[in-house]
Amino acid sequence: MTTENILWIIAISIIALLVAIFQYFFKAKRRSKKTILFAFLRFLSVFIILLLLVNPEITIIKSNEQKPELKILVDQSQSIKHLKQQEQLKNIVPKIANNTEIQKKFEVFTYGFGEQITDSVTFNFKETQTIIQQSILNIQKIHKGSNNPIILLTDGNQTYGKDYTYYKSKHQQPIYAIAVGDTTRVADLQVTTVNANKYVYLDNEFPIEILVNYSGKDTCNTDLTIYRGKQKIYNEKISFNAEKRSYFITPKLKASIAGLQNYKIVLNSFTEEKNKTNNSKNILIETIDEKASVLLVSTVTHPDIGALKRNIESNKRRRLKVVKPTEINSLDNIALVILYQPNNSFKKVYELCTKVKMPLLTITGKQTDWNFLNALQRNYTKANRTQVEEVLPVLNSNFGIFNTNQFVLEKYPPLESAFGDIQITSDYEILMYKKVAGVITAQPLLAFLNSSNTNEALLFGEGIWKWRLMNYKRDGNFEKFDDFFGKIIQYLSNKKARKRLIVNYNNEYFTNSPIVISASYFNKNYEFDVKAQLVISIQKEGETSNQKIPMLLKGSFYEADIKNLEAGNYNFLVEVKGSKLKSNGSFVIQNFDIEKQFQTPNIDALEQLTLRNNGKLIYPNQVNNLVDELVNSENYKSTITYSKEQKPLINWKILLGLLAILFSMEWFLRKYHGLI
Repeated sequence: MTTENILWIIAISIIALLVAIFQYFFKAKRRSKKTILFAFLRFLSVFIILLLLVNPEITIIKSNEQKPELKILVDQSQSIKHLKQQEQLKNIVPKIANNTEIQKKFEVFTYGFGEQITDSVTFNFKETQTIIQQSILNIQKIHKGSNNPIILLTDGNQTYGKDYTYYKSKHQQPIYAIAVGDTTRVADLQVTTVNANKYVYLDNEFPIEILVNYSGKDTCNTDLTIYRGKQKIYNEKISFNAEKRSYFITPKLKASIAGLQNYKIVLNSFTEEKNKTNNSKNILIETIDEKASVLLVSTVTHPDIGALKRNIESNKRRRLKVVKPTEINSLDNIALVILYQPNNSFKKVYELCTKVKMPLLTITGKQTDWNFLNALQRNYTKANRTQVEEVLPVLNSNFGIFNTNQFVLEKYPPLESAFGDIQITSDYEILMYKKVAGVITAQPLLAFLNSSNTNEALLFGEGIWKWRLMNYKRDGNFEKFDDFFGKIIQYLSNKKARKRLIVNYNNEYFTNSPIVISASYFNKNYEFDVKAQLVISIQKEGETSNQKIPMLLKGSFYEADIKNLEAGNYNFLVEVKGSKLKSNGSFVIQNFDIEKQFQTPNIDALEQLTLRNNGKLIYPNQVNNLVDELVNSENYKSTITYSKEQKPLINWKILLGLLAILFSMEWFLRKYHGLI
């Protein structure tokens, strides 16, 4: 209270006292034993009235105690049930959360987690995924503060998301992990990883990468078997021991059946093995029965044509047809056109290729008519000169369209090219530069034009047959040259038709994972249509009934989130209402429960997490010690905050009520004693 307010109160007290004395001692005609009481009541009434008129501001100081927050994260995933730790968790949580000393010192928050965070713990253990790091991050976003510890009750087996082992909190919040589960290590075989291409061509061989592990100490002999459907197609004997605990196996399989094929990789279990669910993995590979037809147009006879034919047809999925420009009327079923040494007789060929947006590989040389090519205005020009120069190839190490690491140009003979600089007016990427007279130039020898309409490449030199022979002379085969030039053919012939309805989906899903199919629909002007109505129909093979689900608009695409489907093979059809456009496909749902792949808690990862975050790894029999440590720790203290508030006295309604009571009491007493 200020000095000014104190002086006002003293003055008000004197005035109120004088008024009371004047009215009841000087002015009153008679006095009684109650006069002092009446004077006191009058004094209080006048004092309050004058005090309200002056209306001084009163400073109120409030204190607020804030306890540190203790967050308890409880694993709700199916792996807890698989490890038979449900009762263990049910007992531990209340032992911490309901402890009197804990509640006295901390404000306790309990959360469940699996695939997502929940604000309650149900102990139903039905979550099909475990995401530990993201769960910790989400909690730390909600509860900030360096003195807010986290207790993590889990088996440490994460199935999804970033590896939490090396996670370091930015909020400096200690993390304590209570590891549940039997920590005794048991012998176990596991198919850890299987990698393979999703698509292969019919009758081609393809590799599969398989990583298998063993966690026991004794020698274990087993078989690795691969099945395609029910047919056994590969078998290999493997011997594990204490020194050799893992194998990386890369068998080559033959794609002999077209369509979507299910391959199952199995490690035969031994008698004492407890967990056999991780002894196998399934992968889906689609075998494509499709041949790419390549057309080579030329008016000259040259060894390059023979080399190109042998190179292209070294892949059984490709065939080459050599024709003259006058023999072309249609480009149906053609994936790529190679224009060799074009001249003015190629005019109709260029017009037809432009019309159907055909991918092109143009090879120029000594007999190329550059006046004709310049007149076509194909985004590249060159002066038509008769001089010829020999150019050596130099590989561009920064080329990014496809991988060229396996191709070595060392000691390759030069190509013959027409003299003069090449001008390319559109965006392009160089695969090979020209090296002339020992000087590497910025001129392209082999370049790819960047166009949204079609793929096109330009080779400014003839004589590639010499490269193929040089490859054989150096390596004893044509493999590296054929593989390198095959990549060029594959890239250029990868012509995707522009569709108005595009559906994106996976060939394989798992029963414990979301099944999401998305689609994009464009109107006739190839603009994304936000007003379309897309419906997906799903039918399980062998059944007559189907399930229809509307696809919901999600920004720039439509999406269907499909649930409650059993394991099996499914076909689907996406339709656009009011349109004849349709797109179908198929997928397989594998009966795979990733939460059952774990046999023991991940102690090492939990220990690393706690050490990096100033916490400690706790076992269930040490919970009481953890409670004592938290209660007695000086690091977790309550904070008291003080706040000041200036409040005018006239806002105190209690003074008005007191004033009314004083006047009423004075009037009643005077009336009772006959003074009124």
